[in-house]
Amino acid sequence: MNPLFGTPDTFPLDAVVPAPWQLVFTIAFGIPAFAFCIYAIYLLIKEKDLVPLLIMIGAAIATYEEPIVDVLAKCWWPAVGQWTAIEAFDRPIPWLCVFAYMAYYGGMVILLARAFEKGVSRKQFFTVFYIAIIANVAMEPIPLNLGLWMYYGDQPFAIFGYPLYWPVNNALAAMVTATLIYKLRPHLRGFSLLLLLPLVLTGNLISNAAVMWPVWTALNWPYGYAATIPAALLTFALCAAAARVLAAIVATNRVSESISPRSPHPA
Repeated sequence: MNPLFGTPDTFPLDAVVPAPWQLVFTIAFGIPAFAFCIYAIYLLIKEKDLVPLLIMIGAAIATYEEPIVDVLAKCWWPAVGQWTAIEAFDRPIPWLCVFAYMAYYGGMVILLARAFEKGVSRKQFFTVFYIAIIANVAMEPIPLNLGLWMYYGDQPFAIFGYPLYWPVNNALAAMVTATLIYKLRPHLRGFSLLLLLPLVLTGNLISNAAVMWPVWTALNWPYGYAATIPAALLTFALCAAAARVLAAIVATNRVSESISPRSPHPA
């Protein structure tokens, strides 16, 4: 396997988690997760707003999505020496993944949903979307290449073992979840607010299934890169289309709103 481009054919069941790096990244992801929990409690006390805290709890619950997408997209977290938080489909998932979900799909979704409520322009929407993609590309290859998790199979567009369709999908999933919360929140009162708990998981799965099905299917076909590369291109196209739809939903400068009340109307 080329160390720059490509991924191993399969995962080693006897792979050992590097203990020092597991500690480092559990703390690294745990700090922002804890900080966002404190922020959510602050909003509960100051604004009597329970939604951010429910989002943080929901993000922790959303970790149960990870084993599902790992099987379909061929991702493996080494099990030997792992500090396991959950396990499903014979896929053990560590605590550092739970904290990463809480920071990204919890904290980031809180900030996005609140921004959408205040109003964002189309340019602002896509700026945040691109920043989220770049942040994923900059961050994930580091723990990935330190042996904390790995992708395998004929992964398309993989650089340093990181398939580049993932950062686009991750950014989109956060946007989808934040949009769902932004649109549903005005209709939820009292005990119905508890519906937000599974919504983070639901939003992630909706986004993943909507755009990742070509790659999931191709990775589990026996046709190698001849199938996975075109499938990844289709996934990129679906992500771009989905982002445009979301921008049309949340952006305040949509075409339908671009004519000011003071602007002369066409005859």
